Amino acid sequence: MHLTFLQPFFQWCDATALGGWVRGDRWQFPMIETFHILALTMLYGCVVILSLRLMGVLMKGWTVAALEEQLRPWLNGSLAIILVTGILLYLSEAMKAFINDAFWIKVYLLTAALIFHFTLFRKVTTSAEVSPVTGKLVGAVALFLWLGIGCAGRAIGFV
Repeated sequence: MHLTFLQPFFQWCDATALGGWVRGDRWQFPMIETFHILALTMLYGCVVILSLRLMGVLMKGWTVAALEEQLRPWLNGSLAIILVTGILLYLSEAMKAFINDAFWIKVYLLTAALIFHFTLFRKVTTSAEVSPVTGKLVGAVALFLWLGIGCAGRAIGFV
């Protein structure tokens, strides 16, 4: 699962001053991780609400587009925090991540989730009309991807 040609990049990341700063004190890593997890919780809450609405389970009095408009700042803000804190956490232990299968699963799922989120998910949630089949499928894929990222991220510490 490891892309060995990336090892020099991972070594460089591991040796950065920023990575050293995160590793350097007993409080940096846990504080950054706390913000990372809180932002993931916010993002996942928004994705769950939108996905369940797409699937016709929740908030049937709202259009999907109106709900997406209300949740978009929370989605985008939490995603920005997740990416910034995730990079900081990665830099602090890049070589550990390089040999960790759960890390690679998380990277692949995150790549897929970001592409999915900013293409099909965004298109469907901002559409005036969504067919029930499309809504159910898009909602289920979004839930699977983001939950998978959270589970793989949690597994990083145990693999």
